[in-house]
Amino acid sequence: ARRPLALTAPIDEFRVGRMSWIYLYLLESCTRAGVVWMPSTRLLRVEGSDPIVARGGRAERVRARFVIGADGPRSLVARELGLDRNKEFLVGLEDVLPGSAPAMHCYLDPRLAPGYIAWVIDDGEEKHVGVAGYRDRFNPAESLQRFRRSVAGGRTIERRGGLIPVGGILRRIANERGLLVGDAAGAVSPLTAGGLDAAMRLSTFAAEVAAAYLESGDRSVLAAYDGSRFRARFIARRWMRKAMRVAAHPWAIELACALLRTTPLRALAAHVFFGRGSFPDVPLGALSPAAR
Repeated sequence: ARRPLALTAPIDEFRVGRMSWIYLYLLESCTRAGVVWMPSTRLLRVEGSDPIVARGGRAERVRARFVIGADGPRSLVARELGLDRNKEFLVGLEDVLPGSAPAMHCYLDPRLAPGYIAWVIDDGEEKHVGVAGYRDRFNPAESLQRFRRSVAGGRTIERRGGLIPVGGILRRIANERGLLVGDAAGAVSPLTAGGLDAAMRLSTFAAEVAAAYLESGDRSVLAAYDGSRFRARFIARRWMRKAMRVAAHPWAIELACALLRTTPLRALAAHVFFGRGSFPDVPLGALSPAAR
């Protein structure tokens, strides 16, 4: 079988995040700041602004003035608060293997990863091998198995996966009861499906908005936290996402890549795929004067 088209480039340096370590570091920082962590807790519903959670086999009300939903692509908080919800998803699946030598490769083949890519990322300690695409067009487990046979064998340390929202940031992401951040807000690039940068930037602004609103009680503060103000930044990415969705043959992908290597489109490709600040920073000055 013909191998998928591989995109590679010289890389001076790159990092692969150890997410479990990052989570532990952030959790420790939060608890030191006074955050109460409630593990093994599941949200059931939100009444007013009070979350009702399942904990220890029983329902429990948590008194709250404001709810921040960071509960992933299918956010229950968004549903309970009457905010917008994600509708378009990719599903991704990857295996983590022992690393060998630093390398990063992306593979484009709509038969293997329809609407997205397959990847091999090795930082010398761990190797991440995965596929992602539209779930109605492929079987992720079977696709990953075929991909691994062609590019990487070895012992699987961990398998992980999940949904990736790619419809762009949602419009209604805040009201008087709470707000959304990260995947719950659709803060993911519609084209590259990258979400870490967007989540960090949006969460910083969300913290400023929430603090200003709770301090002032001024509802106009929440008007600044509107997904519509960010969506214009992703117009080109949303159109390219539509193109990737309909590209069903490898030759269509190869033609698109060939066009993006031409002089007129090369700068556009560099900006869309590798430009810094893919998600805008919003200054605190965007809030109403009474709330600053």
